[in-house]
Amino acid sequence: MRKITLKTAEAFLNQKPMKMDNTRVEVRTIEMPVLNGSKIEKNAIQSDMYLHNNWIAQFNKISKGLWFSLAGWNTPTTRERLNGLFETYGLTCRVRQIKGKAYISTPTELVEIEPDKKYVIGGGKHTSQSIVKDFQNMKSIYTACGWVMPEDVAGFTF
Repeated sequence: MRKITLKTAEAFLNQKPMKMDNTRVEVRTIEMPVLNGSKIEKNAIQSDMYLHNNWIAQFNKISKGLWFSLAGWNTPTTRERLNGLFETYGLTCRVRQIKGKAYISTPTELVEIEPDKKYVIGGGKHTSQSIVKDFQNMKSIYTACGWVMPEDVAGFTF
């Protein structure tokens, strides 16, 4: 993972605003009544990530899902920023390009995505809208050949 991706993904996760070269993280308070157990919270912190001033990711405690988009740009840099974000959140999702088309992959799923649409991974009330279902299979390992299970890796020789 590139240093810029690591630093901006950590800032996004920790809800700390920052700008580094072509990537920035904005953090703001959104006002919306939310039932949190038996208590109503009126504010929630929201993180947004931008690449070249194009919105590519969002998280807040209200929607609880990690919203993302390629912002119309299925480029290696956009995919790298999103993949770094997914890795920082401990998700097993990866945005990939296969024969010029964008996909999100997990250990058990490969779903084509459109570069100009918004998608959500997981997310409380939005779980049914999640683009992938197997986004937290932490037993698998991502390799250059795709997702593999640890027992498969044990048989590899280097």
